[in-house]
Amino acid sequence: MAVSKELRGRKVDISEPPPAVQRQASRRPATRSATETFLIGYPSSSISGSQLPTNRQAFQYFLHLQSLPENTGNPKHQDLANGTVEAIIPFWQMARIKTMTKYNAAQHFMTLYKKHRDLARNKGRTGDPGEKRSAFVLELDSLFDIGASDAIQEIERNRLLSREKKDKDIRFYQDQKTERKAHMSGHDKIFESRSQQQAERAARLQQREEQDMNLSQNFYNFQLPHSEGCC
Repeated sequence: MAVSKELRGRKVDISEPPPAVQRQASRRPATRSATETFLIGYPSSSISGSQLPTNRQAFQYFLHLQSLPENTGNPKHQDLANGTVEAIIPFWQMARIKTMTKYNAAQHFMTLYKKHRDLARNKGRTGDPGEKRSAFVLELDSLFDIGASDAIQEIERNRLLSREKKDKDIRFYQDQKTERKAHMSGHDKIFESRSQQQAERAARLQQREEQDMNLSQNFYNFQLPHSEGCC
């Protein structure tokens, strides 16, 4: 039964909120449960940790990019995949592990995205025929592997690393693909910075030596005709 009360000489029905209040309620932000994505969880505005990111972390960051105001409507998923990869590559650089090209890494994510899209189409179905959902969840919590095909060989070729460091980097990469018990340390970050500085210094030195050789060759070529003329 509707409840009424006297308010300044007129009766107001308070059995439901006034239209103005209803409009305000409709503008309230969506609840947390409304933003949850099937099997994935909630969007994440950052990727953190001392390990190489998982497929789930990649997907949650992708969902965050998708939810940004500038991407509402009909964003290009390929562009969002590129943005996701750009956020993940620094972790691989910190671990000193060579990655595949940015384009191939984004395509790798799109394969994961399509798997999820196919499963989400039947999210209302009870049961898990073929255990596809279970397999996908396991895949979500495994490494988002964008390592180059010659990543380990590249570690072996790195002349700035000691044998001990090479073995450590290779073991770390193999661990991230399996048990994921290892973590990067602050020392790795410091060493990576020093290694990069050494590589840049060596490149500048080589470039300077090449320029000096070119100058010497040009001077010799300039002097040679005069020498022949004198004789």
